Amino acid sequence: MSTKFAIHALKPALVGAALLWSVTASAAAVYANGTAPGDAYTNAGGSNQGQAIGTSGWYYNNVRNSGTAGISTALPRSGNGSVALSGTVGPGGASSKADIEYLSGGTSFFNNFYSTTSMGLFTSFSSMSYDWYRNSTSTNNAVQHPALRILLDLDGNLATTGDRGGLVFERAYNVGGNVPTDTWTSESIDASTKLWNFGLGLGNEFNIDGVGDQYDMLSVWQASGRTANAVILGFSSGVGSGWGPFSGAVDNIAWTIGNATTTSNFEVMGGGTVPEPGTLALAGLAFAGLVALRRRKVA
Repeated sequence: MSTKFAIHALKPALVGAALLWSVTASAAAVYANGTAPGDAYTNAGGSNQGQAIGTSGWYYNNVRNSGTAGISTALPRSGNGSVALSGTVGPGGASSKADIEYLSGGTSFFNNFYSTTSMGLFTSFSSMSYDWYRNSTSTNNAVQHPALRILLDLDGNLATTGDRGGLVFERAYNVGGNVPTDTWTSESIDASTKLWNFGLGLGNEFNIDGVGDQYDMLSVWQASGRTANAVILGFSSGVGSGWGPFSGAVDNIAWTIGNATTTSNFEVMGGGTVPEPGTLALAGLAFAGLVALRRRKVA
């Protein structure tokens, strides 16, 4: 196939995606705090600690018991970098933990970070996605991989914090079985994806509809009267808390709220090729188009 023909063949697909695309797409590279090979934030102590990633709104957070989070060139994805996540302590007793989080109006409280503003109503949230990697050297449970979470305030009142928490995606409660190792895996979370909760003033793994088990679909969570006023505080991906030794990474974290899709690609200055802004925007467009296609199929 000639280059000219390939371009013409691509145009109908792009036009179709544009017709399906009813949201605006925002994509940006989030850079490590240091130049190549990147940075690594760790905390040997048992209390949660964090560090801002420049002024991006992203934070290494909830890092404890020798957990480590950092944007590095160790496992490049969609450019020269990704967020490396690891832990060495556990699973018994105090165990390693490390997260990367986007927090709306993030502020430091005893060296860990919390949201002070809202990103919108939970009912306006439709999907999120990310890429994750599990290194075969990991010795924690073989069904575990870096989780993806949406952070919420259940009653929408940010002045009260006892009802803060989130919903968690893990492959084990959707596909099941041991997860792939030494390869990047892409996941998309939408209305039909099963999630479990932590906190929210409900206790962990709460059965929101009282039917079946405690792993309810996103659509069930959103349809519950309990979440009618819930607001989004941010998004989180991480490892640990009872896992034991793990090594892996995440990249290309995206979410759609209302009519806007946001994608973050994690990179390192001076570490090699970084995608051009246009490439990142096209990736966001493709994600939005895929979500629209899936909605049509479900309908």
